[in-house]
Amino acid sequence: MKRVLLALTVLAAGLGSAPAAQAASGTVVLKFYDSAGNGTELNATQARKTMYGSGGSDSDALLDPVTLQDVEEYPLYSSGSPARLRFDIPDKAVALAVNWPTSRGFSTVIVDNGGGGFTAGNTVVFNQQAAKDAKRRLDGALAARPDYVRSTAFTSALADAVTNLNAADAATTDADRGRYGQRALNAVNTANDLLLSEYGPAYAKAHATQPWIGLTVDDLSTYQSWPSLAKTLTQPHGWVRIVFDPSADKGDVEHYRSAVKAARAAGLRVLGQPLDSTFANGYTRAQYLARVKSYVDAYPDIEAWEVGNEVNGCWVDGYTDGEGDCDGRLVPANDRIKNKIADAAAYVRSKGAQVVVTLYWQLGTDAAQWSTFNWARANLPASTRQNIDVVTLSTYVEDAPMGLAFDQVMQALQTEFPSQKVAIGELDYWSDDTTKAYWAFDQSDADVGRRAVAAHYYAASLGYPRSLGGAFWWYFVQEVPHDSGLQKAIRSVVDQLT
Repeated sequence: MKRVLLALTVLAAGLGSAPAAQAASGTVVLKFYDSAGNGTELNATQARKTMYGSGGSDSDALLDPVTLQDVEEYPLYSSGSPARLRFDIPDKAVALAVNWPTSRGFSTVIVDNGGGGFTAGNTVVFNQQAAKDAKRRLDGALAARPDYVRSTAFTSALADAVTNLNAADAATTDADRGRYGQRALNAVNTANDLLLSEYGPAYAKAHATQPWIGLTVDDLSTYQSWPSLAKTLTQPHGWVRIVFDPSADKGDVEHYRSAVKAARAAGLRVLGQPLDSTFANGYTRAQYLARVKSYVDAYPDIEAWEVGNEVNGCWVDGYTDGEGDCDGRLVPANDRIKNKIADAAAYVRSKGAQVVVTLYWQLGTDAAQWSTFNWARANLPASTRQNIDVVTLSTYVEDAPMGLAFDQVMQALQTEFPSQKVAIGELDYWSDDTTKAYWAFDQSDADVGRRAVAAHYYAASLGYPRSLGGAFWWYFVQEVPHDSGLQKAIRSVVDQLT
């Protein structure tokens, strides 16, 4: 179905300080060293191969260091002897984002040159600068969370990061800067993950945020059994997101009556999804609203409706080439998803239910116009936002890693939507290793990685003032009943809340 703060304040040390108003130009030459931390320099081809993981493609982008809006797609090019990757600075300060591995798996690694972005040409040891910038943001995250009780594991990882950064700064060769820089990046990633996943449930519990602990149901064949399991895993904060699939219901709104009743009987609240992103471009604006109306009217007791799913995916407003890649063609302007969202949000609001819109997490993908924050700024005007209660992110870490960037992204999301609550709206880690481009947490065991993804993202998403948590594991019906470790990963987060 899917394609491949205590008030937490946005500190200058977190998202970055506002770039100075000055002329920006020049070329930044990047020296990449191996991700194993051996200090072996990678040529341009080897560096790109590392970024691609086991099947990805170009994902590099220049960003506004504060808003994370995409300034330029695929800026890296190879030149010189030896061949090294480099980028030209446009007429403004920019940060560089790439997919890069650490010992915790792949992350969107954002190198922002101390927070202000790059404004002049230079030669940079990527691993060292990435670690320095990540450590600065970690310091900012700690400063914004003075009530965080540091675990022994966190303290150890932080000390490891400091030791290796000091070694990188004291090094007399770029090889050693790259060696210790990568090791520091590994340790910062570990510390960052521990901070977010340990703090999230503690914050939500202390502030009585009434989170949504969510699971997604897109297969009704076992509706007699999944509500009981969903209740066991999520109560007293349980939500199920029921996907109303046009290929299954053929427009019959009664198709889901038994499933909704079963969820209700288990004490679960429901987020209804009238149309998954896979099908959105097959509906005109009028047809889209008609479908939303029919389901909202048929199920007036459903608490929340997702009026747009993965709305900035290029496949939502465009067409694909048959292999899942967008081919550049767009649906007619009147039928663009932004108009469909505006109509549907206004209707759901008129019925008194909560309105949810889900963005797809991506930066260097397809084109800048589809990048998460670019699309939101361009396509969700104030007239639409006033009818939106919750903005969520769909994230599939094997397709578009977040990792180290999680706190940056969640803070940027709250800044972009100051009047809405936020959450993770869709999450999974694919079982099919042949389609997994970027690994997370465990490179050799997808099951272990999947459990760690669930445990981390369910917990980390709770640690923000306007976050509901969410997560809404996509393949709940297919994966969770047969994996006790995955069940434990989800329930352990709920246990920390209660």
